[in-house]
Amino acid sequence: MSTTLPIIVVGGGTAGCTVVSYLASHSDAKILLIEPGGRSSHDDESRFLEVLKDSDLIDVAANGYVQGRAIGGGSAVNGMLLTGAIPEHIEGLTRVATDADAGQLGRALFASGGRFSRLWWNRGRWNPGRAVHHLQEEGRITILSKNVTSVIHDGSRVTGVRCGDDVHMASLVVMCAGAIATPAIILSSGLSSVNSLVGVGLQNHPTITAFLPVHDQSDARFDACVVRETTTHDGAEFLTIAYERVAHDVAKTGMLSISLMNPKSRGSVSIGATGELAVNFALLEDVSDLSHMIDAVHSVIDVVCSSEFASLIDRDEVLIEGSPLKLVGGMSDTQLGDWVVANVKSVSHASSSCAKAVDSSGQLKGIENCWIADASVLSGVPACTPAAPVTMEALRIARKIGESLS
Repeated sequence: MSTTLPIIVVGGGTAGCTVVSYLASHSDAKILLIEPGGRSSHDDESRFLEVLKDSDLIDVAANGYVQGRAIGGGSAVNGMLLTGAIPEHIEGLTRVATDADAGQLGRALFASGGRFSRLWWNRGRWNPGRAVHHLQEEGRITILSKNVTSVIHDGSRVTGVRCGDDVHMASLVVMCAGAIATPAIILSSGLSSVNSLVGVGLQNHPTITAFLPVHDQSDARFDACVVRETTTHDGAEFLTIAYERVAHDVAKTGMLSISLMNPKSRGSVSIGATGELAVNFALLEDVSDLSHMIDAVHSVIDVVCSSEFASLIDRDEVLIEGSPLKLVGGMSDTQLGDWVVANVKSVSHASSSCAKAVDSSGQLKGIENCWIADASVLSGVPACTPAAPVTMEALRIARKIGESLS
């Protein structure tokens, strides 16, 4: 392996920053991070909807999928809920929310059986992009603000990446562009004939949201810090989250979202004959997922109609995905099933689109010098907010890459 060519990391989100930070600390390799997004200046802002109003940090794909467009990715812009296991290497950078952090909707959800979530927050937002910027300032890595359009290969070996008309050669390439962009780039490079499993198995958390007009404006420190976890008799796992407002400039409407956290349905990322990207989450393709989302709608209606919320909201004005609460609540399960199919949404939790395309070390099967270390390689969408599993998997694969360099 050439010592003069850099390791190229494609994508500077949560996964990419984790990979870059590890490799820079555990090897002498040159590292080039290619990420079109800029630097967030909002790490001290606890209300993530205030961060999201900075449109330069948000990328909305043609298919409507929203993700962070910044060094640090979703961790630099999204809500800071950590509902699963704590990554060992950042335990001191999180804390559990308290009553003082919550607003009126959060406290109502807490009283309805919820709990205070752990937050990616300790005197500021946990943004892995900060460490990467320090590495850049120290001259340890180089950051290039471009979009990677394809990887360069000779059929079975990746040798670099292409950014439009520009070519950048590499000793190896680590794909961390996310569960949609990573397979899209690989497929656009003509590698599906070598590995037909790229783009197969895409998952997300199917979600339904209720919009709650509130009588009084919330003064919460965090836009979301209370969650409610429930499990049905047949094992469906739901996560309900209270949001104090619907947007940074809409102060008197909050939200309750409910997501199915262990769906079975799987979709795909593909490239059409004329080169267009096709993203199909197939959210309710498995009949059990549809049944469980019907249960989810009943659950969120029960919460909205509970005594804990009665004094806070105008129930007659509540909308569930645009439909009046009374209308949805009066539907039969057959009618509700049709309504759910028409109204279910995905969230920014895409995963697993390359899980079967890589080996246990994250290397793309059949192709040398190409690794994947983002949410693409998770075996399934996590049954928790995904930033922690993504971080842990990225670190595990970064260690494998480091071992290959020695």
